[in-house]
Order: sequence, then structure tokens, then C-alpha cells
Amino acid sequence: MTDERAVEPGGVLAVFAHPDDESLLAGGTLAACAGAGLEVGLLSLTRGELGEIADPALATRADLAAVRTGELEAAGRALGASWTECLDFPDGSLEWAPEDEVREAVAQRIADHDPRAVITFAPEGLYWHPDHLATHRLTLEAVTGASDARWLYGATWPVGLAERLTSEVQALGLTAGLWGLEPAAFGAEEETITTVLDVSPFLPAKLAALRAHRSQLGSEHLLATIPDAVAAKLLAREYFVRLQSPEESQDWLPDVTHLPTSELLGGLFG
Repeated sequence: MTDERAVEPGGVLAVFAHPDDESLLAGGTLAACAGAGLEVGLLSLTRGELGEIADPALATRADLAAVRTGELEAAGRALGASWTECLDFPDGSLEWAPEDEVREAVAQRIADHDPRAVITFAPEGLYWHPDHLATHRLTLEAVTGASDARWLYGATWPVGLAERLTSEVQALGLTAGLWGLEPAAFGAEEETITTVLDVSPFLPAKLAALRAHRSQLGSEHLLATIPDAVAAKLLAREYFVRLQSPEESQDWLPDVTHLPTSELLGGLFG
């Protein structure tokens, strides 16, 4: 998917393992950057062909890769992304993919689009998924190996957030699952998080993007059933570990208030 709108140079590239990772971890921030007129690119290293099939009416195992590629395009439209792309590295086996090829693919998209910042997973990969860990490591190597420095952020949740999400939804009598994963496995220690953004104005776009990944969200999935009030309380902040900065001790993500649309952003990056 490519959006032909005029955008400011020096935008952001999101590099994740599977379609839906981008919306879960950084959807509000990406929507904010797009709303500020920056180029936003969404790159998934796989097509997510081993993922869930929440509803057999949506996909089969044979066509899930194509379905999820289309879902990333739909999520990109919800977020205002300039382009989306799924690469063909194997879902579930990124740790064994040819490392030089993965690094070169990421480096080529950086060269093509010259983003000012790159967002990927934080070091723990949100919940230690091997594909997430490989994506973090190889993206880090691709960015730090480039000839010019740029900001690099790892997106995550703080420890305890997944447990709060599930407990608050369950307290309302709703089912609350996160792909069958143990909530205690999610997140990074708070002291490692360097950047927290209030993305409240962009929460509707984030939720729309998440729900565009329909094949991954069954009727009992937490993100499909979460009430707006709980989402506003617990999903309206996004968390990052700054992994590289051209200028030490400075953040790029909060530094977009100089843009012409800063009045629209309000205090988002304050």
C-alpha cells in the first residue's frame, strides 16, 4: 500500500515481525506522526502465515499470508501511513533466516525512505517471542551499521500492563485473552523505559488499526472486546526504549512540536 499524499521528509519507519505488531505497540505514535505530515512506513519482516485464524470465514491456512498482508494495508490506512510492505521471511523462523538478507532488506528500506527515526521491538520483544527478538536484533544491527546516525526506538509495554488489562476487562464480566499468552510474560521493567507518549488523541486510530487485523482477533480477544473507557485508561500511552540517538540524551519522538500541525498535536509530545 502506498499513499501518494505529500509528506514531510525525515519521517518514521516501523519495523516489526508480523502484521499487527505495529498497531499494538506504536499505533498511536505512528498515527500522530502521520497526522503531523511525516512519512510513516510500516514494514513487516514476515506475512504472518503461521498466525491465528480467528474466524474460518476470514482465511484459510493456504491464504492467510495474503489475508494478513491485506490487513496490514488496512491498518496502514487507519493510521495514515504512507506505505506498508510485508517481506517474505518465514514466520516462526526469523531466528534462522539468513541474517545478512534480513539486515540488507531493512537497510534498503532505510536508504529508500531516509527516515529520521526507526521503531522496532524493545530488547525483550514484548513477551520474548523468538521472531520479535530476532527482529529487534537485526533491525538494531541494520540501523547502527548505517553510515548516518538516526534515532532508534524499541517499543514495549511496562511490566504489569497486560495483567492490568486482563483484570480490568474480566472485572466487567468480559472474556479477556491475549492470544492465549500469559499476561505476566509481557513487558519491560519500567526503569528501562526512556520515553512515554500520551497518544490519547490518536487512540481511535490505534484501535481501528488493531481491529483491521481481523484474522487475529476472535470475538473473545481482549482487544476486540475492550470497552472504550478501559482502552482510554490503559492503551492511551505508548512506551519506548531509546536505543540510539544522534544526539545523546535527546528524544526525537517528542520533538515534532515544531511542525505546522503542532496545534493539532496539542500536548502529545510534551
